[in-house]
Amino acid sequence: MLRSFRLEAGKLRVDETGESVPLHQAQWIDMLSPTQEEEHTVESALALSVPTREEMVEVESSSNLYRENDASYITIRLLSRPRDQQPKLAAVTMVVTRDKFVTLRYADPTPFKLFCARVDKNPKVIERPREAVLTFMETVVDRVADILEEIGNTLDQLAGELFAQDATSVKKDVEQDLAQMLRQIGRSGDLAGRARESLLSLTRAAVFVAGGEGGEEPTTSEALRLKTLQRDIRSLLEHDAYLLSQIQFLLDSNLGMISIQQNAIIKILSVAAVIFLPPTLVGSLYGMNFEHMPELRWHMGYPMAIVMMVLSAIVPYWYFRKRGWL
Repeated sequence: MLRSFRLEAGKLRVDETGESVPLHQAQWIDMLSPTQEEEHTVESALALSVPTREEMVEVESSSNLYRENDASYITIRLLSRPRDQQPKLAAVTMVVTRDKFVTLRYADPTPFKLFCARVDKNPKVIERPREAVLTFMETVVDRVADILEEIGNTLDQLAGELFAQDATSVKKDVEQDLAQMLRQIGRSGDLAGRARESLLSLTRAAVFVAGGEGGEEPTTSEALRLKTLQRDIRSLLEHDAYLLSQIQFLLDSNLGMISIQQNAIIKILSVAAVIFLPPTLVGSLYGMNFEHMPELRWHMGYPMAIVMMVLSAIVPYWYFRKRGWL
């Protein structure tokens, strides 16, 4: 899909026809999963080279941040969480020229929707392409901050539930709770890791723009915004590192709880085996049916064997209780 945005009398006008004439007049051109025909339309209208999807996902900085034909190409990775799916990173490329702001993407993550909402409220954002880039990056940082706050709240809740568990209990619901917590901790770790990748891509992009490599040197106000943006990114990276350490702690604690629960089950089985071993031995002795056995024809032999088996089970049980093993 190809959309173009332009300002007319201070109001935002959106065109989805993709024709070359509106593209010349547009301040912002958004390409969402474009077809080859749409890519050629943009390239011919703006004399730009649109990067391929394979080029957008390359990890080296030279492929994500560069200048070509008086245009700056800035690729960052946004955290995307489609409904009922695992979180993933979606690459978004921003092409910045003197009077055009072009975005290329193959997903529709939440930060992009928030940026569109900002543009709707303040259309003047797209008047200057560099200001649009800064606003977009600030929107992404705000969204990552919200996600990290959500992860922190989830971890606090999980910690409270985890350490309230009676790990020595062998009830089925305890086992299910621990397994569910393990999955939630894993999801939080995956989300925090991908948020870190997104922040690192933003760090490189901010340095690229602040160094004047993104075209003209930033103005005083832009330099101030970039400085604030870089400070926010650093603080979020530090917070993300703290969350990852907390996730590792909760993961180790959860696995320890599961280990304790498994040990409790094995202990019960071991005690049961030891308790029933002496009665089994007594029963085995008197079940041999040898011809010459003193108690074989004794009328009190059967009751005596029963009493011996009961006592041989009670004595180990009493000993284990006395030692506090049960």
